[in-house]
Amino acid sequence: MNLVRWCRRNSRAVLLLVAALTAAGAVSLFQLPSDIYPELNFPRIVVLAHAGDLSPDLTLLTVTRPIEEQVSTVPGVRRVRSRTIRGGAEVSILFAQDMDMQQALQLVQARVNEARSAMPAETEIQVERLTPAVFPILSLVLNGNVPNVDLRDLAVYNLKPLFSRVPGVGRVEVDASDAREITVVIDAQKALAHRLSLPEIADRLRATNNVASVGRLDTNYQQFLVLTNSQFKNTEDIGKVVVSKDPQSPVLLREIASIREGVQDRKVLVTGNGRPAAVISVTRQIGGNIVDISNEVKALALNGGNAIPGTVRVSIVYDLAEFVKESIASVRDAVLIGGLLAIVVLFVFLRQARITIVAAVSLPLTVVATFFFVKILGGTLNLMSLGGLAIAIGLVIDDSVVVVENIYRHLGKGESVRDAVEKGTAELIGPVVGSTLTTVVVFLPLGYLKGTVGEFFSALSLTLAASVLLSLLYALTVVPLLCEYLLASSQFRDSSSRFIEPVNLLYERGIRWALAHRKTVGLGAFALVALPVLVYFRLSTGFLPEMDEGGFVVDYLTPPGTSLSQTNVLAQQMEQKIASLPDQSAFSRRTGAELGLFATEQSKGDILVKLKPRSARSRNAQDIIEDLRSQITKSIAGVDVEFIQVLQDMLGDLEGSPEPVEIKIFGSNAEDLNRIADDLAPQIQSIKGIVDFKGPRRGNPELVITVDPSLASHLGLTVDQVSQQIHDGLLGAPATDLRRSDRLIPVRIRYPDEYRYQEQNIRQYPILTPNRQVVPLEALATISKERGQNELLRENQRLMVTLTARLENRDLGSAVADVKRVLAGHPLPVGYLYEIGGQYESQQESFRRLLYVLGLALAAVFVVLVIQFRAFLPALVIISAAPLSIAGVFFLLLLTGTPLNVSSFMGIVLMVGLVVKNGIILFEYYEHLQGTHSVVEAMVQAGRIRVRPILMTTLCTLFGLLPLALGIGSGAELQKPLAIAVIGGLSVSMLVTLVMMPVLFATIRRQNIP
Repeated sequence: MNLVRWCRRNSRAVLLLVAALTAAGAVSLFQLPSDIYPELNFPRIVVLAHAGDLSPDLTLLTVTRPIEEQVSTVPGVRRVRSRTIRGGAEVSILFAQDMDMQQALQLVQARVNEARSAMPAETEIQVERLTPAVFPILSLVLNGNVPNVDLRDLAVYNLKPLFSRVPGVGRVEVDASDAREITVVIDAQKALAHRLSLPEIADRLRATNNVASVGRLDTNYQQFLVLTNSQFKNTEDIGKVVVSKDPQSPVLLREIASIREGVQDRKVLVTGNGRPAAVISVTRQIGGNIVDISNEVKALALNGGNAIPGTVRVSIVYDLAEFVKESIASVRDAVLIGGLLAIVVLFVFLRQARITIVAAVSLPLTVVATFFFVKILGGTLNLMSLGGLAIAIGLVIDDSVVVVENIYRHLGKGESVRDAVEKGTAELIGPVVGSTLTTVVVFLPLGYLKGTVGEFFSALSLTLAASVLLSLLYALTVVPLLCEYLLASSQFRDSSSRFIEPVNLLYERGIRWALAHRKTVGLGAFALVALPVLVYFRLSTGFLPEMDEGGFVVDYLTPPGTSLSQTNVLAQQMEQKIASLPDQSAFSRRTGAELGLFATEQSKGDILVKLKPRSARSRNAQDIIEDLRSQITKSIAGVDVEFIQVLQDMLGDLEGSPEPVEIKIFGSNAEDLNRIADDLAPQIQSIKGIVDFKGPRRGNPELVITVDPSLASHLGLTVDQVSQQIHDGLLGAPATDLRRSDRLIPVRIRYPDEYRYQEQNIRQYPILTPNRQVVPLEALATISKERGQNELLRENQRLMVTLTARLENRDLGSAVADVKRVLAGHPLPVGYLYEIGGQYESQQESFRRLLYVLGLALAAVFVVLVIQFRAFLPALVIISAAPLSIAGVFFLLLLTGTPLNVSSFMGIVLMVGLVVKNGIILFEYYEHLQGTHSVVEAMVQAGRIRVRPILMTTLCTLFGLLPLALGIGSGAELQKPLAIAVIGGLSVSMLVTLVMMPVLFATIRRQNIP
């Protein structure tokens, strides 16, 4: 069947199908959700546990270890890592990549519930599956001339419900310094005079403040519910509670205590733009449209009407939607500019506007229709899917270019339009289908890639494969029809060779010389094989490309045990440095909490900094970070800082490897591990490019009260009862709640601050015995000061310490090589070992998988070539272009200073499918000529005829990729290494295809030039 004749007979149906696909694509474009990355599925679950203020040692024994032991038995677990701090534990469970994470979450929850019986009763546990939806897409800051507690109430009770109703919103979380409570401060002397202990007072409050259903009354055709109600209505009611047991001399609470509305003891400090604030963080549901959610929440926040009083100001400190929109706009511009450049290349070669339009028309049709297939396959508009489309710009026009050029050549011979279209298209159906399939099959092995890298490039390959297959369909159906409608043979006979003939003559002389000097060409081919080996060792290596996200996070740590107030003093100094930056537009700070799911001590926190748009600042984010890091490290002593951009932080946290450099040292003794880490730390810090170094932190100050069980028993007390009295006096006892409208305000009783915050009074703390005697704490306990552990780390139930660092102006591969040299010079004791983790571990795993994918891609392309040519020799010669072209990849990466990372590695995989396309076009025409010419002459003539389409398709692809390779605009850094790798490989492949392939083929066939 003649395809062109069939399309001619069914032209209306063909055009209608094209119009339908285009319309479907246009509609899908406006319906697809926008995101920065594809929907990522991370095989990781985190268990957070809070157990009051237990020391790290006790928390490890009573909380962390039971959780570790239980979750380690869940099927599919690869690694269990824990971090234990004062009163908190964070257990991270990493699963196999193919694990059903919803099922894994249920299994972990079940195992954790089994472990609860072994934990302290007050332990609070949160089990979360880690996905990008856990992290905020929008953060708002509330400032105003109102008390801090009112800011929190406004955020929690007014804005949180308002934002939660927005479609697609997952969680709305509020961070603030102060939370409202009713504080009952007991006068110790008066309470002890009446022989009342704090646990007893709390029990009386709890028993008094209740409402209970006690019966039903049927009367007058109605049923009344009978209630007893003694709920507190105000603080006066609380003061009227009788707290003594003696009915002859009742004691009211107000007689022995002051009762006031106050705030809970601060555990977290939150500021916005340097002032007290409440921070509202909005996350999205999985699949939610970031841009739509952000727009609706901002509209509610900035036009909230009565929800936000005029004394409160709302500002935005983080908005991922802005970066998404800027990034999508950058990729859109790259698509448009690349398409225009490709069309210019066509016009330069064809020298006629009408035929250029015919070839170029497949470009917009393909791009628009691709969105329809992205939608039906469950994709989103993100950097990777749109990046695949931008990469495809030069490719989708290739098939049309080859077909149009061949039709153009037949028209130049004087053939009629119909004959030229039929012959020109029929000659190229096989080569065009084969060359397109070689591009598509390289993506088949990508299913082997797992994790972040696999998710990223699956989205890219989806759009690229869909667009290339659509372009093949249009090149063989629509383009021939348009040629018949728009072209006339008389327009092309005189101009067909005007531009290309000098190129043809130059090529013919060159190829004949090459065939006559095969040893010289062979030496050139050997050089192309050897060059990548030499250049590889000079290439820098990395993991994922860094982007300018328009903001960054400053994680800070003060010495272990630093009080919240002192940490606040140091954090305020950092805020002053940030406020003086001309490039920042807003910032928020948390002390005692941080971005994401973490157990956080009071000496730790983060500052989220939002930068001005790129057009409004002269420096990129990395330059600003380097400047701020220098200022802080030079002028603020006693604080360790770590800088990272938000999305990089998110990806690192999701994978469990946030730092580029991580040295894990395993052993059985904590002191020995710390000693080894102390010996290594100075040398690691001295490595060039190492910044934000962090080692083990220890020396947490503790006032340890050791109750003597015998002395306590002699007084009629248990150790637990003594601990409870101390706890209620120092931390306070949550007695009950005061209901106010739809809100519950906790009521807490405690002793005055002089009892809580003065060491001598703690030593003399009054303990009430069952026989109503008052005994000082020192009479039944020893009290000492100790330096305990600050945090305890374990991996797969092995004790470990870590040394971590980030890099500045240094690539990951060379930095880790220096780290390994340092470690090699420090042999560890028997039973101790080290591992390199962090992003380096992820990089090495990704590189191994990508190498496997590259091998499978080469095999898949070879199979397609053998099927097309029905012989091994042409397939081997054509596929030889792939290894020879790698020289161009490595050389251009080195020339541009681009590291070999997963993006550039993916460019190598893609290049395998692209460099053979030209070889297919060349050898297909050689087969057409070989019956009437010698091997050498057939190769020369095939090259002479095919040099124009090869140059056109290659240059269209190169110029189409140029905007991405320049990396201009937000998010462009992600695809830049890939584009550079493809450009380098394709540039060399032209020489390989047009010169080295014919020489290699003729040499193997033992044919000499006549």
